[in-house]
Amino acid sequence: MFKGLSLDQAPPFEGPLAFFTVGVLFGFIAVVSLFFHTSPIATLHLFTLGFFASIMMGALQQMLPVVVGVYFKKPLQFALITLLPFMMGVLFFSLSFNGYNLFLFALVALAFSLGLFSSTTLLKLLQSPRITPTVRAMQLSLLSFIIVIVFGITMLAKLTSNNGFDAVLPQIHALFALFGWIGLLIIGVSFQVIPMFYVTDELNEKIRYFLVYATAFLLLLTTIVVLFLPKLFIPMLFITTLPYAFYALLMIKNIKNRKRAIQEPSIAYWYIGFVSLLLLPLITLFDSEKGVIFYLFGFASSIIFAMLYKIIPFLSWFHISSRGFFDMPTMKEMVDERAAFVQLFLHINFLLFLFIDLHGAAILFATQLLIMSFNLYKSIKIYFSYRSKPSPFANVH
Repeated sequence: MFKGLSLDQAPPFEGPLAFFTVGVLFGFIAVVSLFFHTSPIATLHLFTLGFFASIMMGALQQMLPVVVGVYFKKPLQFALITLLPFMMGVLFFSLSFNGYNLFLFALVALAFSLGLFSSTTLLKLLQSPRITPTVRAMQLSLLSFIIVIVFGITMLAKLTSNNGFDAVLPQIHALFALFGWIGLLIIGVSFQVIPMFYVTDELNEKIRYFLVYATAFLLLLTTIVVLFLPKLFIPMLFITTLPYAFYALLMIKNIKNRKRAIQEPSIAYWYIGFVSLLLLPLITLFDSEKGVIFYLFGFASSIIFAMLYKIIPFLSWFHISSRGFFDMPTMKEMVDERAAFVQLFLHINFLLFLFIDLHGAAILFATQLLIMSFNLYKSIKIYFSYRSKPSPFANVH
């Protein structure tokens, strides 16, 4: 099950868990922001930075030692040093677009936290003892994240000094955030976790490398074209989505042929994410803004829900068993599948409401987060109940 993984250097569960918890909190704040008609830019960044980025940062911190074989010397301290200013930065950013002039504070807090996280993590990835398609995808994803941060900080600095900026800056900022940072990280992680959790064959290595490099190349090409010919933004955006559609097609086939044909909610979330990618080129061509919304919530949020339903029970189980306890519940017993299926039903309705009624969609999203939080809390509670007990290994000698 754990082929190719290095489990002995995994960071304490509390590190990634802090990022996941903050992500869910920002998900609720983003819903409140949407519901009360606050600034659309503030609401968008509460979702993208607050919800998506913090969960992905937590996942990356966890995946680095387990999948890549490199680790942080003091993971908990690193998580706190980056997470606290990150939270302040996102809140300052949101308030700045709602009448409070806190752009400078947001700029400093976000530049420090995101700059420290991305540069340190990229440096760790560059030290990986073995280069695989997953490692390469993570490296390019982090590089994209740094570009996103640079463009974001540049725009914030211009707002601080009351200078305007060209429309091409937010376009490139969004391109690298969506198709570089989020997209490449999910692609890379999926190469590793789907065979592990669902007992599927791995995609051919040449195809995996092709998907990673084709995505990165088209992202770079689109950026260059948009810089000189902004009118070609939509056609280039359409071309950028094509490797994602191809990736989705391969992954659907791969999961469909899995060796353990068990039905569970997380598999349905993966399917929804991949079907969203298949539809993405068409939606983007028809309406690029709807394409972005569909990418974020149809693809990225579905995969995040799928990952959280697997990662959190797995980490609870792994950390307990690595301390010598073997009487704990199984991963399957750590979540209530009926509640997860209820959330899945709400998620499908949420995606439909995104294009009909945003307020209805906001309520469905918040309800989903509530159900998931209560459901995953069981795994977390089990972990903390065992953490307080003395390890059986202590009595071996």
